[in-house]
Amino acid sequence: MAIPPLVPAGEIIDSEAMTITPRCSRLPDTRLAVAATDLLVASSTATLINHCLRTYHFGLALADRDGLAPDLELLYIGAALHDLGFTQRYDGPAPFEEIGADAAHELLLAQGADPARADLVAEAIRLHVYAQTAQDPRPEVALLSIGAAVDVFGLRLDLIAPALTRQIIEEHPRLGFTAAITAIVADQSARKPDSPLARLDRSGGARLLAAAPFAE
Repeated sequence: MAIPPLVPAGEIIDSEAMTITPRCSRLPDTRLAVAATDLLVASSTATLINHCLRTYHFGLALADRDGLAPDLELLYIGAALHDLGFTQRYDGPAPFEEIGADAAHELLLAQGADPARADLVAEAIRLHVYAQTAQDPRPEVALLSIGAAVDVFGLRLDLIAPALTRQIIEEHPRLGFTAAITAIVADQSARKPDSPLARLDRSGGARLLAAAPFAE
């Protein structure tokens, strides 16, 4: 998939470092998934794009481990769009997860998606910041939260085969993600002190970030 020309100021897109279609792909190629990828790439930095793709693959790895069968289209779209609220294009006064949920919902409805499926994606994005969401009975909702927690904090990373973890990171390099997300969280917490993310940050999220078992 070609990289659109819309890139945040100062951001250099390295097509070798940002792989949209991995060599062992389980990315859905539906019309809605393509629309989600287009919006992700048009709105986000390479570092954030790769995080969203790793979130999908880590969530899928744990689905396989636990015998879950999520709707791959919905899981992918949720993962691709879950951090839109962190981007310059979408940032605003509301909590980032609310912004992302609303943007994803609007995109899916505009693309003619079934409203119930759009609602599920929006719900997954809205809830992914809460630890208890990992227990949600809807696999697409739980796995989005779990996949993001793997990539941000390293939670449950020990349940994924090291070779698979290496492959996912090789296909979607971290590009300094830990430092980038630490700065994003600090900024969001300062500007939105009553948001769920700020409360998570104050209750130990910053320590978890600092202890994340990744080189970058």
